[in-house]
Amino acid sequence: MSKLGVGVGDEFPIDDGNPAGGNASSGPGTNDSDYEARRAEWRRQREAWREQRQHMRDQWRAEWREKKRAFKEEMRARYGEDFDPHGYGHGGYGRYWRGHHLLQFLFILGLIMIVITLLNHVVVLFGLVVLAGLYLAYRGGFDHFDITMPPRPPADAPKG
Repeated sequence: MSKLGVGVGDEFPIDDGNPAGGNASSGPGTNDSDYEARRAEWRRQREAWREQRQHMRDQWRAEWREKKRAFKEEMRARYGEDFDPHGYGHGGYGRYWRGHHLLQFLFILGLIMIVITLLNHVVVLFGLVVLAGLYLAYRGGFDHFDITMPPRPPADAPKG
């Protein structure tokens, strides 16, 4: 019987197919020892896969190291001790940074972005320049509030 159609407070029997007093994991026809045996077998199989994968990884790394060593020896035989496996004396990054001109590209891109930003904010920058000019004019010795009048000539001076 299901829970559908049962009102609040009504009692209904719960029939999950489990024997009375059994737990939910032990249904009809399940055996705990059989389950544990299958689980142990799965664990052994997983460990075997891991060991095989680790062995293949170690084998691949050894082959890679051997190829790398052979390449370095070949290049040293061809070019002598001038061969630098790390790239032009710049550590491990020399070949990448110099070969692709990435830093130069980023620098030029940055300059272009700064120019575009300045052109878009030219009004704000013009206002800042005007404010800076007024401040420097005020602090630079020119006091625009100091209005001095030339002395008045005496009354009996000839006009002319």
